[in-house]
Amino acid sequence: MQIELIDELLQASMTICYKGRSLTIDNLVIDTGAAHSLLSSDIVSEIGIKFENGDKLLRSFGIGGDEYSFQKRIDQIQIGDLTMENIPIDFGVFHEDINYIYGLIGLDILKGGNMIIDLQRMEMYPAPSNHN
Repeated sequence: MQIELIDELLQASMTICYKGRSLTIDNLVIDTGAAHSLLSSDIVSEIGIKFENGDKLLRSFGIGGDEYSFQKRIDQIQIGDLTMENIPIDFGVFHEDINYIYGLIGLDILKGGNMIIDLQRMEMYPAPSNHN
């Protein structure tokens, strides 16, 4: 899939499926420094993703300080040619002055999907499997 450099940040899109509903989210930062992917809870509320009793609560540490989020298992995500099923994703609120980013694609997805980020071609895709 094509990736873009927007505001000096590598960005891509991802489609998520949850309980029969799907949503494509643009403006997701490809963040190799983030252990977990994080999506804006405001954006995904339109397909019924919201905090509920029993959801795992998480505390993250970063340059901006402490952040809190909740985690849900998502039926499926798709990023270009990569499809992952039954994957835990974190959801949280971004600072109000960050209204141009809707989430982060972190190492959980990048490493789990064995993704290659080709900066010369501005593409991201799963590495070919070595099954002979």
